[in-house]
Amino acid sequence: MQKKLFSVPALLLTAVLVVGCNTSDKTEDSDAQKNEPSNTSTEQQQPSSKDNNVDDAQETPTSNETNKDNTDTETKKEQEVKYVQKGVDKTEKATESKSANQDYKVQQLPGFTLSQEEPGKDMLVSNDNAEVFMRIETIDASQSSYDEVKTSMQDYMNAVGDTSSLSSEELAAFKDVKNIEGYVVHFVEDKEKVIGVVFEKDGLITKLTIHDNDELDLTDAMLKMAATIAKK
Repeated sequence: MQKKLFSVPALLLTAVLVVGCNTSDKTEDSDAQKNEPSNTSTEQQQPSSKDNNVDDAQETPTSNETNKDNTDTETKKEQEVKYVQKGVDKTEKATESKSANQDYKVQQLPGFTLSQEEPGKDMLVSNDNAEVFMRIETIDASQSSYDEVKTSMQDYMNAVGDTSSLSSEELAAFKDVKNIEGYVVHFVEDKEKVIGVVFEKDGLITKLTIHDNDELDLTDAMLKMAATIAKK
């Protein structure tokens, strides 16, 4: 009888030890899983290289788009100018030029050179004859008045010779001007002429003095260029 009673407690102790070992193993496995880093979280936070490539393509303009923008900018700086020379209709591409010391820009035809004559005065000179040119003076409208500049021009032209006014047709190229007047003095024997024009546009008062001769007859070309003068 004593043998049987001793065996039962022994069996119970053995069972308790086995259960305890199993529980310890499960706890260690659970702890190991908790300490293991989560790959799923990291993968969700890092965008794929494919997505990065798509974003880069949207944000960075292609070379074709850049070239197109540059071409558009260059095109805007050119303008077709139509004029009459010796009774012949002509069309040429003018290129935008900016005055070095005055606040204006102008579309310049081939065959002319723009340079500074003195502070506040530029010369647009024919490459074929330096005596054929257009003097350009601009004054900010806040610094003077149109009437004052016009009076100055009239005095100059009257000193040059017998003055007559330019017609509205001769000044038709000047668009969107606030005020404009033009005068001409003809030197019949010398086959030359001097033209003076004053106009106000875009907050600038511009005074032009044109010297031309019958041999080149570039008056219309110079007036057409003058009509493109605008504030920078």
